[in-house]
Amino acid sequence: MIPRLQAAAKTLFFRGTPLIATAFLSAHASTQAQASEPAKTFPADQIEFFEKHVRPVLANNCYECHNSHHQENGLRLDNYSGILRGSDYSVVATPGNAAASKLLKAIKHQDGVTAMPKKGDKLSDGDIANIEKWIAMGMPWPAEKDPVAHAEKPSWESHWSFQKIQQPPLPKTTIPGTSLDQFVAAKQAEAGLDFAPAADRATLGRRLHLTLTGLLPSYADLQKYVSDPSPDATSKLIDQLLNSPQYGVRWARHWLDVARYADTEGYRAGGVDIRYPHAYTYRDWVVNALNSDLPYNQFVTQQLAADHLLEPGKTDPSLAALGFLTVNDSFQGDNLLQTDDRIDVVTRGILGLTVSCARCHDHKYDPIPTKDYYAFFSIFNSSEIPDQLPIIGFPNNQPAVDAYNSSVAEVEKEKQQMREQVYSELRNTDRLRDYLVFVRKASDFKDEQFRGEAGKAQLRDRIAQGLVELVKRHTATDKPHPVLLAWKKFAELPEDQFAAKAPAISAELAKADSPTNPVIRNELAKRPAPKSFADVAQLYSDIFVTCMTGKEPNNPDWEAVRALLMDSKSPMSVKVDEIQRFFTQKDRLEMVKLENKINKLDLESPGAPQRAMVMKDRDKPRDEKVMIRGNPGRRGDPAPRGYLTMFGGQKFTKGSGRLELAQAMTSRDNPLTARVIVNRVWAQHFGKPLVEQTSDFGVETPEPVQLALLDHLAANFMDNGWSLKKLHRQILNSRTWQQNSVSTPDKDLKDPENQLLTRQNRRRLDYEAMRDTMLQTSESLVPASMGGRPTPHKDKDANTRRSVYLFVDRFQQETVPAIFDFANPDAHSPVRSDTTVPQQTLFLMNSPFARDQADLVAKNTPVQGSNIDSESLKNLYRRVLLRDPAPHEIEIASTFIHEAADLQTGTPYTWQYGFAELTPANATPDAPIKIGDFTSFKNFRHTKQDGTRWRVSDTYPDKERGYLTMERVSNNQKLAGHTGRGNTANILRWVAPIDTTIRIVAPFKHNTKGGDGIQTYIHSSRSGLLQEKHLKPDQGHEFVVENLQVKTGDIITFATTRGGNESNDSYHWTPRIEIQDTPNAPFTLWTDSARDFLSPGKWPINLPRPQTPLSQLAHVLIISNEFQFVD
Repeated sequence: MIPRLQAAAKTLFFRGTPLIATAFLSAHASTQAQASEPAKTFPADQIEFFEKHVRPVLANNCYECHNSHHQENGLRLDNYSGILRGSDYSVVATPGNAAASKLLKAIKHQDGVTAMPKKGDKLSDGDIANIEKWIAMGMPWPAEKDPVAHAEKPSWESHWSFQKIQQPPLPKTTIPGTSLDQFVAAKQAEAGLDFAPAADRATLGRRLHLTLTGLLPSYADLQKYVSDPSPDATSKLIDQLLNSPQYGVRWARHWLDVARYADTEGYRAGGVDIRYPHAYTYRDWVVNALNSDLPYNQFVTQQLAADHLLEPGKTDPSLAALGFLTVNDSFQGDNLLQTDDRIDVVTRGILGLTVSCARCHDHKYDPIPTKDYYAFFSIFNSSEIPDQLPIIGFPNNQPAVDAYNSSVAEVEKEKQQMREQVYSELRNTDRLRDYLVFVRKASDFKDEQFRGEAGKAQLRDRIAQGLVELVKRHTATDKPHPVLLAWKKFAELPEDQFAAKAPAISAELAKADSPTNPVIRNELAKRPAPKSFADVAQLYSDIFVTCMTGKEPNNPDWEAVRALLMDSKSPMSVKVDEIQRFFTQKDRLEMVKLENKINKLDLESPGAPQRAMVMKDRDKPRDEKVMIRGNPGRRGDPAPRGYLTMFGGQKFTKGSGRLELAQAMTSRDNPLTARVIVNRVWAQHFGKPLVEQTSDFGVETPEPVQLALLDHLAANFMDNGWSLKKLHRQILNSRTWQQNSVSTPDKDLKDPENQLLTRQNRRRLDYEAMRDTMLQTSESLVPASMGGRPTPHKDKDANTRRSVYLFVDRFQQETVPAIFDFANPDAHSPVRSDTTVPQQTLFLMNSPFARDQADLVAKNTPVQGSNIDSESLKNLYRRVLLRDPAPHEIEIASTFIHEAADLQTGTPYTWQYGFAELTPANATPDAPIKIGDFTSFKNFRHTKQDGTRWRVSDTYPDKERGYLTMERVSNNQKLAGHTGRGNTANILRWVAPIDTTIRIVAPFKHNTKGGDGIQTYIHSSRSGLLQEKHLKPDQGHEFVVENLQVKTGDIITFATTRGGNESNDSYHWTPRIEIQDTPNAPFTLWTDSARDFLSPGKWPINLPRPQTPLSQLAHVLIISNEFQFVD
């Protein structure tokens, strides 16, 4: 069962009074249906969508009125058959037809049906959209079974995963192999099957490198292994790879999926920088822990309670392990949701139990009562994240450290100044008087009006609210506080009678026998009678400020005033470091900017220290009560910190209980922890787990076919000191793992899913292995660059770093990793999907990344001159596929390269930009022009500031040639130019690349209203002057030359010269060359002079340069199945 963890749904569970959805959804009668399984089986991803996005909404908004015990209008929404049956009046939801479903219309509040839910607010747009999507996809629902009867000691006690792990007896087989192989062989023999032959050494060597390091061997290293005659060659290679630092890098990524690792905290409002500056310390701890073969029981314990393993106050790099609990989504600061997420990642990730499913009700299938969920909740809610994370390391760069400390101190100074500014408002007589005047008026204001009026008065509404509550608390009684008695008397006077009646009240309060506090009484006696309430406010302001600034005499009367002001509920009692509670939205936004500055320093400064994202125990543990239906406003029985009831329900008493929890989870008597991690490791080596539901070993998960094998491995794992490396050795040295991946018709028939392990599973490289091996093959990757801050995907150094070190953003996830099934970091990921979709192929074929790696592979492949011979091809194959090409492959590759080279000839992108002398200047068709030597423009610019243009020189206008220029304008759709001095013509040339027939279309516009016009010419080196025209200012003309025969090398010249002078001689002229593919075919665009504007590299700046033939071949090889899959 997949727990329901989507943030939006959780918000509905935890925000207070539950929303109750009933459903009078129109008219249809039928008999009440009992719980049953859906008629069809739905894909796992659809079930996950339902569990995360739909069931929580139904549970919190609908189940109270539409459940097994109470079905308003005959409608039941807590099981599949009930939804299909509908209400007493009508079908309410039709799978696949969202538009016709009355359930959807009801929650959308559409006409014709009763709006749902009846109580509370309308569902959020996101929840409605999810329910609509769920109906449209066919209303996926998990298979339903009778729920566990928790109180009756049911049959769950015999469930396979709840049995103590014991070493099963070794089967008696005659097949040679390890103990692992004996268990596998016994199952195969029952079906009349056998192992596949062992994979050849080359395949096995590549497979070993990929499974343990996620990288490829070099051709030389692979050949060394292939030619090693020793019988223990494979074992030696396994040991070598396990001792490689790249082993930890590869296997850390597998664990980070479990830990829902990300470098951001998820969505936050208010402009908060959501990046975690120190999440990387957890990732690096995982890498180092795996490389050092930290025993798995300690690996788990440190991630739950590393702080408990150290002396109080001591720091150590191991504290980074606590990131397992803290790199989660922050859920915008909602502690209830954060704690729920921690329960989920711990119980699903380590125990393989969906404890979060017991948040609102007893677990439907497993023996996990709601009280167990809240016992875990009490554990994690008894811990907190400190404001200051502990430092676990410093950069070895003291100047950088000093610069960092100085910069942080400056920001902290700004933050403190903000706090002191707000703090001082309550200690400034004029400002405090303004607040007190407002307090008297505020009693009639509603919430929104209160904030608005406070804003108009330039007061902080939260301070004002605190003062209102202070005054009300001590005056709205039969016996007002002596300090505020005068306030009450004066405040009761109507404004229009204040001046007349205040003197008598003042005199009465100033009498010696008045119950008014003497400080107030004496001050009233000294001052004239107040003329308005502002005078009263001034009096109190003066006294309060005197008291708060420590200037008051030391006597009981003043102590009474101080006691009133320093009451814990008084805004005056708030210390300067806590004053942020009174910030306005503007204050908070300003403080966020300052916090973001520090966050940026922590993220980017080379002098920033390394900090561990820890949790620490609260001063006093916080045992919770059960929240009925997940609602914190409805509390049930206490749920003290403790372990799962089905495993004894041990109560935890040491602090938060995190260490005791870790010890219980890693106890040898725990039947789950070892099985779960062994299953996860097996899944990575075989591409398929022994237990299909890797994070749910509950009663819904059937006994695996290879249970004896799983128990054998789990028992050995614990016997071997919980060593993951020893577990790897046991698996990888087995005959089972070393099989080839070739099936047979008999195996396809008897063991189609390969549950009997009769061959190895062929798998596509996951995202990280795909990216890393492509970068490795192109020699871009620097595997030794390990650890440290994450590198953004678009950073210039990204291609030198392994994928595990790239920035993981849970709020805006990168598209390409997602296409290749990267684990969603929003929540714990049990196992990655293994999809094959068109987007993957499109990326490999067309992405700049794949193309760039192919280009580099080709560049690094030795070639003799310009001839790509068989040795070059052999080198390329060795580099990419780690083998020599077969003779027929050399023949095919040679043909491919020659054909690719032929296809790259004859491109029409042959434009040239420059100038030449034209004589005579007044040429006509009867007196052909003479074009002098062509000189290319030398100065090219392609920047946002300068645009895209060619000019004579850096100086503009050029001292000799004037305003000659050729540039692309009008959103890259036109070419603009300007004539030169004298007979110097601005020249655009096009060179025919092949023999063909073309059509020229060249729209011209003299786009100034002054000057004396421009002379234009279109000239062919073969046919002479084609067209010419004098264009007057602001005149346009479209030149068209039909059916022009050209030979390879012919030059078409588009020339402009000044009319009489060069003043106002700017223009747009954008020739297009069209081609006729066959004699009677229509002409089609071949090249556009603006679109295909050339850079100095003689290629259009808006088009990628075509790959060389060798690069194209390299591209074919790195996206081939042989490269992208593991056999």
